[in-house]
Amino acid sequence: MRIYCEFDVKKFTTGLLKVKQEIPDATLYGMRVAMENFKYDCLNKPPACPVDTGRLRDSHEISVSKSGSIVSGTLRADTPYAASIHEGISRWGTPYRYKTPGTGAKWIQSKALMYHSDYTDKIKKSVFQVFRKWFSSKT
Repeated sequence: MRIYCEFDVKKFTTGLLKVKQEIPDATLYGMRVAMENFKYDCLNKPPACPVDTGRLRDSHEISVSKSGSIVSGTLRADTPYAASIHEGISRWGTPYRYKTPGTGAKWIQSKALMYHSDYTDKIKKSVFQVFRKWFSSKT
């Protein structure tokens, strides 16, 4: 008895080249999804961003960029007092008293620590979809 098996390396090589071309865009997309989720969590999950006038909450912005092979995402809270309120310190140097229930200090840091694997999974999922596209069992 003899079993013969054949594999077309050309299809595999072509697929790898396509994957290599598509990974940067897929990574950018995954990073954007992850950063949007991060921003949402910071603004809505306890401890959430404090709200007084709404200016601090409204100042949260995300950006995603690629430089060489590095894809990065940034969440920025752009008010002069964002850092001190995040750390729980008032402008007078005393502990800040949060007025809205469910809000509190470290609303950004806490989400980065609690949900970092969820955010990285979103990036991985986006990249893995490229592999599935080119190397699914249908091809």
